[in-house]
Amino acid sequence: GFRQHFCGRSYAMNIFDASLVSVDLLQLMITLIMRDAASFTEELPSASLFRIIRLIKITRLLRVLQNDVFKDLLSMIQGILGGMTTLAWSMVLFGLVIYIIALLFREFFGRKEKENVYDFFNSVPRSMFTTFRCSFGDCSTNGGVPIFEHVHESYGGAASIFYCLFVFGVTIGI
Repeated sequence: GFRQHFCGRSYAMNIFDASLVSVDLLQLMITLIMRDAASFTEELPSASLFRIIRLIKITRLLRVLQNDVFKDLLSMIQGILGGMTTLAWSMVLFGLVIYIIALLFREFFGRKEKENVYDFFNSVPRSMFTTFRCSFGDCSTNGGVPIFEHVHESYGGAASIFYCLFVFGVTIGI
């Protein structure tokens, strides 16, 4: 009951939770009753900041995870964490390739004002964004026409072959 809840085994956390609810309720009442006090309460730290401390309760789960039943789960979690560095480095490598290809596209396609081509390659950030989109298959203008159809018309077949090699390299090898 009430006494067991506030005087029992985990009384400290229960009192803390009750105080959070009380402070939130008080803050809500002040805001609703006194509209002018709303600006004053905005300057005070919100009671919801203290809810972060409630996350400490999750650490209780760590004791449960030491049981033999959760051995496979812990192995999977360790595998995921171990793969994070590999994933991060692969993202860095992909970003580097996108940057280099975007610089090439910027130099080849962003110098002359050609219709439906120049706007996508006129700066390095825009060229990187277009190259990133093209590496995942969304390489079209607002009208739905593929950008490299316009590149082929404006710059010839060599530019299309270079783009095809880029897409092939991203899809197959990188």
